[in-house]
Amino acid sequence: MKRILPIAVLWAVAVVPALGCDRPTAPTSIPDGASASKEDMLAAKKAVDAFKGSMEEYLACEKSGTKIESAQKELVKVADRFNLQVRAFKAKG
Repeated sequence: MKRILPIAVLWAVAVVPALGCDRPTAPTSIPDGASASKEDMLAAKKAVDAFKGSMEEYLACEKSGTKIESAQKELVKVADRFNLQVRAFKAKG
């Protein structure tokens, strides 16, 4: 019994930080800026902003360099995709 308790405590200490870093899911769709309404674009902006905020929390928590790099690449990809549609929305005037 005396051996089990320290092992259980060590396991709990090791697992709890790992459970705290939940990688957020990117927005599933970004509307086509060439045909989207202003409301659709604003909703997409809110979704992208929420994703960015959640991703920043994740990046602050995560310790693995490869996971951080992958998450940063995904964040840039989502931002680039959204910005492309914003430019298309603005171009339609």
